[in-house]
Amino acid sequence: MELVERESALAELAGRARRAQAGDGGLVLVAGEAGVGKTALLERLARELPDARWSWGACDGLFTPRPLGPLFDVAAQLGGPLAELGQAGAGRDELFAALLRQVSEPGVLDVVVIEDVHWADEATIDLLRFLGRRLKTAPALLIASYRDDGLAADHRLRLALGDLAALRSTSRIRLDPLSAAGVRLLSAASGLDPAELFQLTGGNPFYITEVLQAGMREVPAAARDAVLARAAGWTRGRASCSTSRRWSAPGSSRGSSRRSRPARRRSSTRSSPPACSPRTAPPRAAAGCASGTRSPG
Repeated sequence: MELVERESALAELAGRARRAQAGDGGLVLVAGEAGVGKTALLERLARELPDARWSWGACDGLFTPRPLGPLFDVAAQLGGPLAELGQAGAGRDELFAALLRQVSEPGVLDVVVIEDVHWADEATIDLLRFLGRRLKTAPALLIASYRDDGLAADHRLRLALGDLAALRSTSRIRLDPLSAAGVRLLSAASGLDPAELFQLTGGNPFYITEVLQAGMREVPAAARDAVLARAAGWTRGRASCSTSRRWSAPGSSRGSSRRSRPARRRSSTRSSPPACSPRTAPPRAAAGCASGTRSPG
């Protein structure tokens, strides 16, 4: 599926990568609702930067988040001293420093992606703070993606974003749902009424893709199930904050490496707001809220 209305975001990321390659590294924060295409955008950037060294990590919406889970994902892909320290159960200060040293090596652009940081444990948010302040002279780019439509004012990530956004080396990109014109362009060959498709999906690329692939005139059950799963995961993630604090103390960073995550993840693993709301749901979903039914949103 082609990317629509993402040209400016892609150009901004590519420009930021060129600056990083020249030794002006930093952090890019990519925000947007579930299914808006954050992963698709980053995968497109990876295809356009084949000479860069890419490492991918992800936060999981678990009842008890893995302390520094994304760091261990990245270590499994980078190998070297970072992976060795992780396997030896080193503390987080050593792990942070080892990652910084490894991505600061000259000769290659390092791009480290951490997805779904709205689910991040406190130690992972500390990693973002640590790297965000120190990559400004490194040939490296750290990209963190997150859902911004369900963050409470006192959410630990929102508090960290306030500090990170003040840094000169930090850039922010927000992806919005597609416009009616974008939906028309994306669905041009489908035979579906673009106005009806826009009303049905609210311009959410994930919903649009599911409808087009299924050749249906309603959001398929698979997409609805994915949204419900995301809603449950988002609720669990917020409920687990107090538990994650207990496990994210400086001495709690020991853990085992897991397999390197694939470069493409299904959008159906992402979260959604814990409640159906006409304010946050696309138009068709908002109608479902009013009638007491659960609709995509």
